[in-house]
Amino acid sequence: MRAAAAICAATLAACTPQPGPAAHLTMAEVGPILTPLAYRELLGLKCGVPNTALKTAFIADLKAAGASDALIKAAEADVRRIEAEERDTPNEYVCTAELFDSTETNAAEAQKAWTDLKTRKP
Repeated sequence: MRAAAAICAATLAACTPQPGPAAHLTMAEVGPILTPLAYRELLGLKCGVPNTALKTAFIADLKAAGASDALIKAAEADVRRIEAEERDTPNEYVCTAELFDSTETNAAEAQKAWTDLKTRKP
């Protein structure tokens, strides 16, 4: 009987889901990644550039990587703050080649940082 109980306990332990790579991340770690992706997505929306849902994809990936609900809510709140701050900025100030290039560069660096962060060893 004890052997059966030990086998059941071992089986349950093996089946317990391990925390994802984002389970213990904080806004201090995520913010520097989220901000450039949010600006890149916002620029794409304001300027009619397709395939720029970088912030949206990042938040979905953050959820899939096991981020806490509190972190997801904080990230979404930060995005809403950025969007509110930029809502009234005229497109002629936003839709420039220089701004597009810099947001592309910043977004690429942020995506690399995210890859590095979620694959780091604890």
